[in-house]
Amino acid sequence: MLTAYKKLAETALEPVIQPLSKVNPNTLTLLGSIPPLLFFVFVLNHWYIAALIAFLGNGFDLIDGMVARKYNHVTNFGGFLDSTMDRVADFLLITAFAFGGLVRWEIVAPLLLFSFLTSYIRSRSESANRNVNFAVGLIARTERLIIIIFSLLLYILFPTLKFGVFNVIEAIFLILTLLSLFTVLQRVTYAYKKL
Repeated sequence: MLTAYKKLAETALEPVIQPLSKVNPNTLTLLGSIPPLLFFVFVLNHWYIAALIAFLGNGFDLIDGMVARKYNHVTNFGGFLDSTMDRVADFLLITAFAFGGLVRWEIVAPLLLFSFLTSYIRSRSESANRNVNFAVGLIARTERLIIIIFSLLLYILFPTLKFGVFNVIEAIFLILTLLSLFTVLQRVTYAYKKL
């Protein structure tokens, strides 16, 4: 499924990628960290529409890899930097809800843990066996981010909506945490079989 997203994005972003042929992809990676930082600041200040707009800038995260692949600028350091900045972005995008008072920390912390574990397990497994793609599981980063932004959109539309003692974002984060835990277990099981 992730490959389908990438192909669709590459086709749609072709007019954007071409003028960037001379730009170092690592520079694009660093610039891609600005939208998650803006999202974090906007959620903290309860500027939710601005946060939604900033979130759309996360699509910029795709461009660095596309430019690197298309213009043959792929490097090991570039992959390392991209993965590292993705973890920073995940931290900012998820913890913004706790720091902004929308979701309790006891809900945010497990989601953050399983989000990081999902990526770590893939990275560690692929470094142990480079011949196998370990991008398996129900909820990868792209799906997780879509669900997170959907939860904010629902909160903007229905700020008083509750499911028992949980607001709409908390309820979605709890479900996302369970799905992420399931993904972690899927990846551990797959790594056990392939390593």
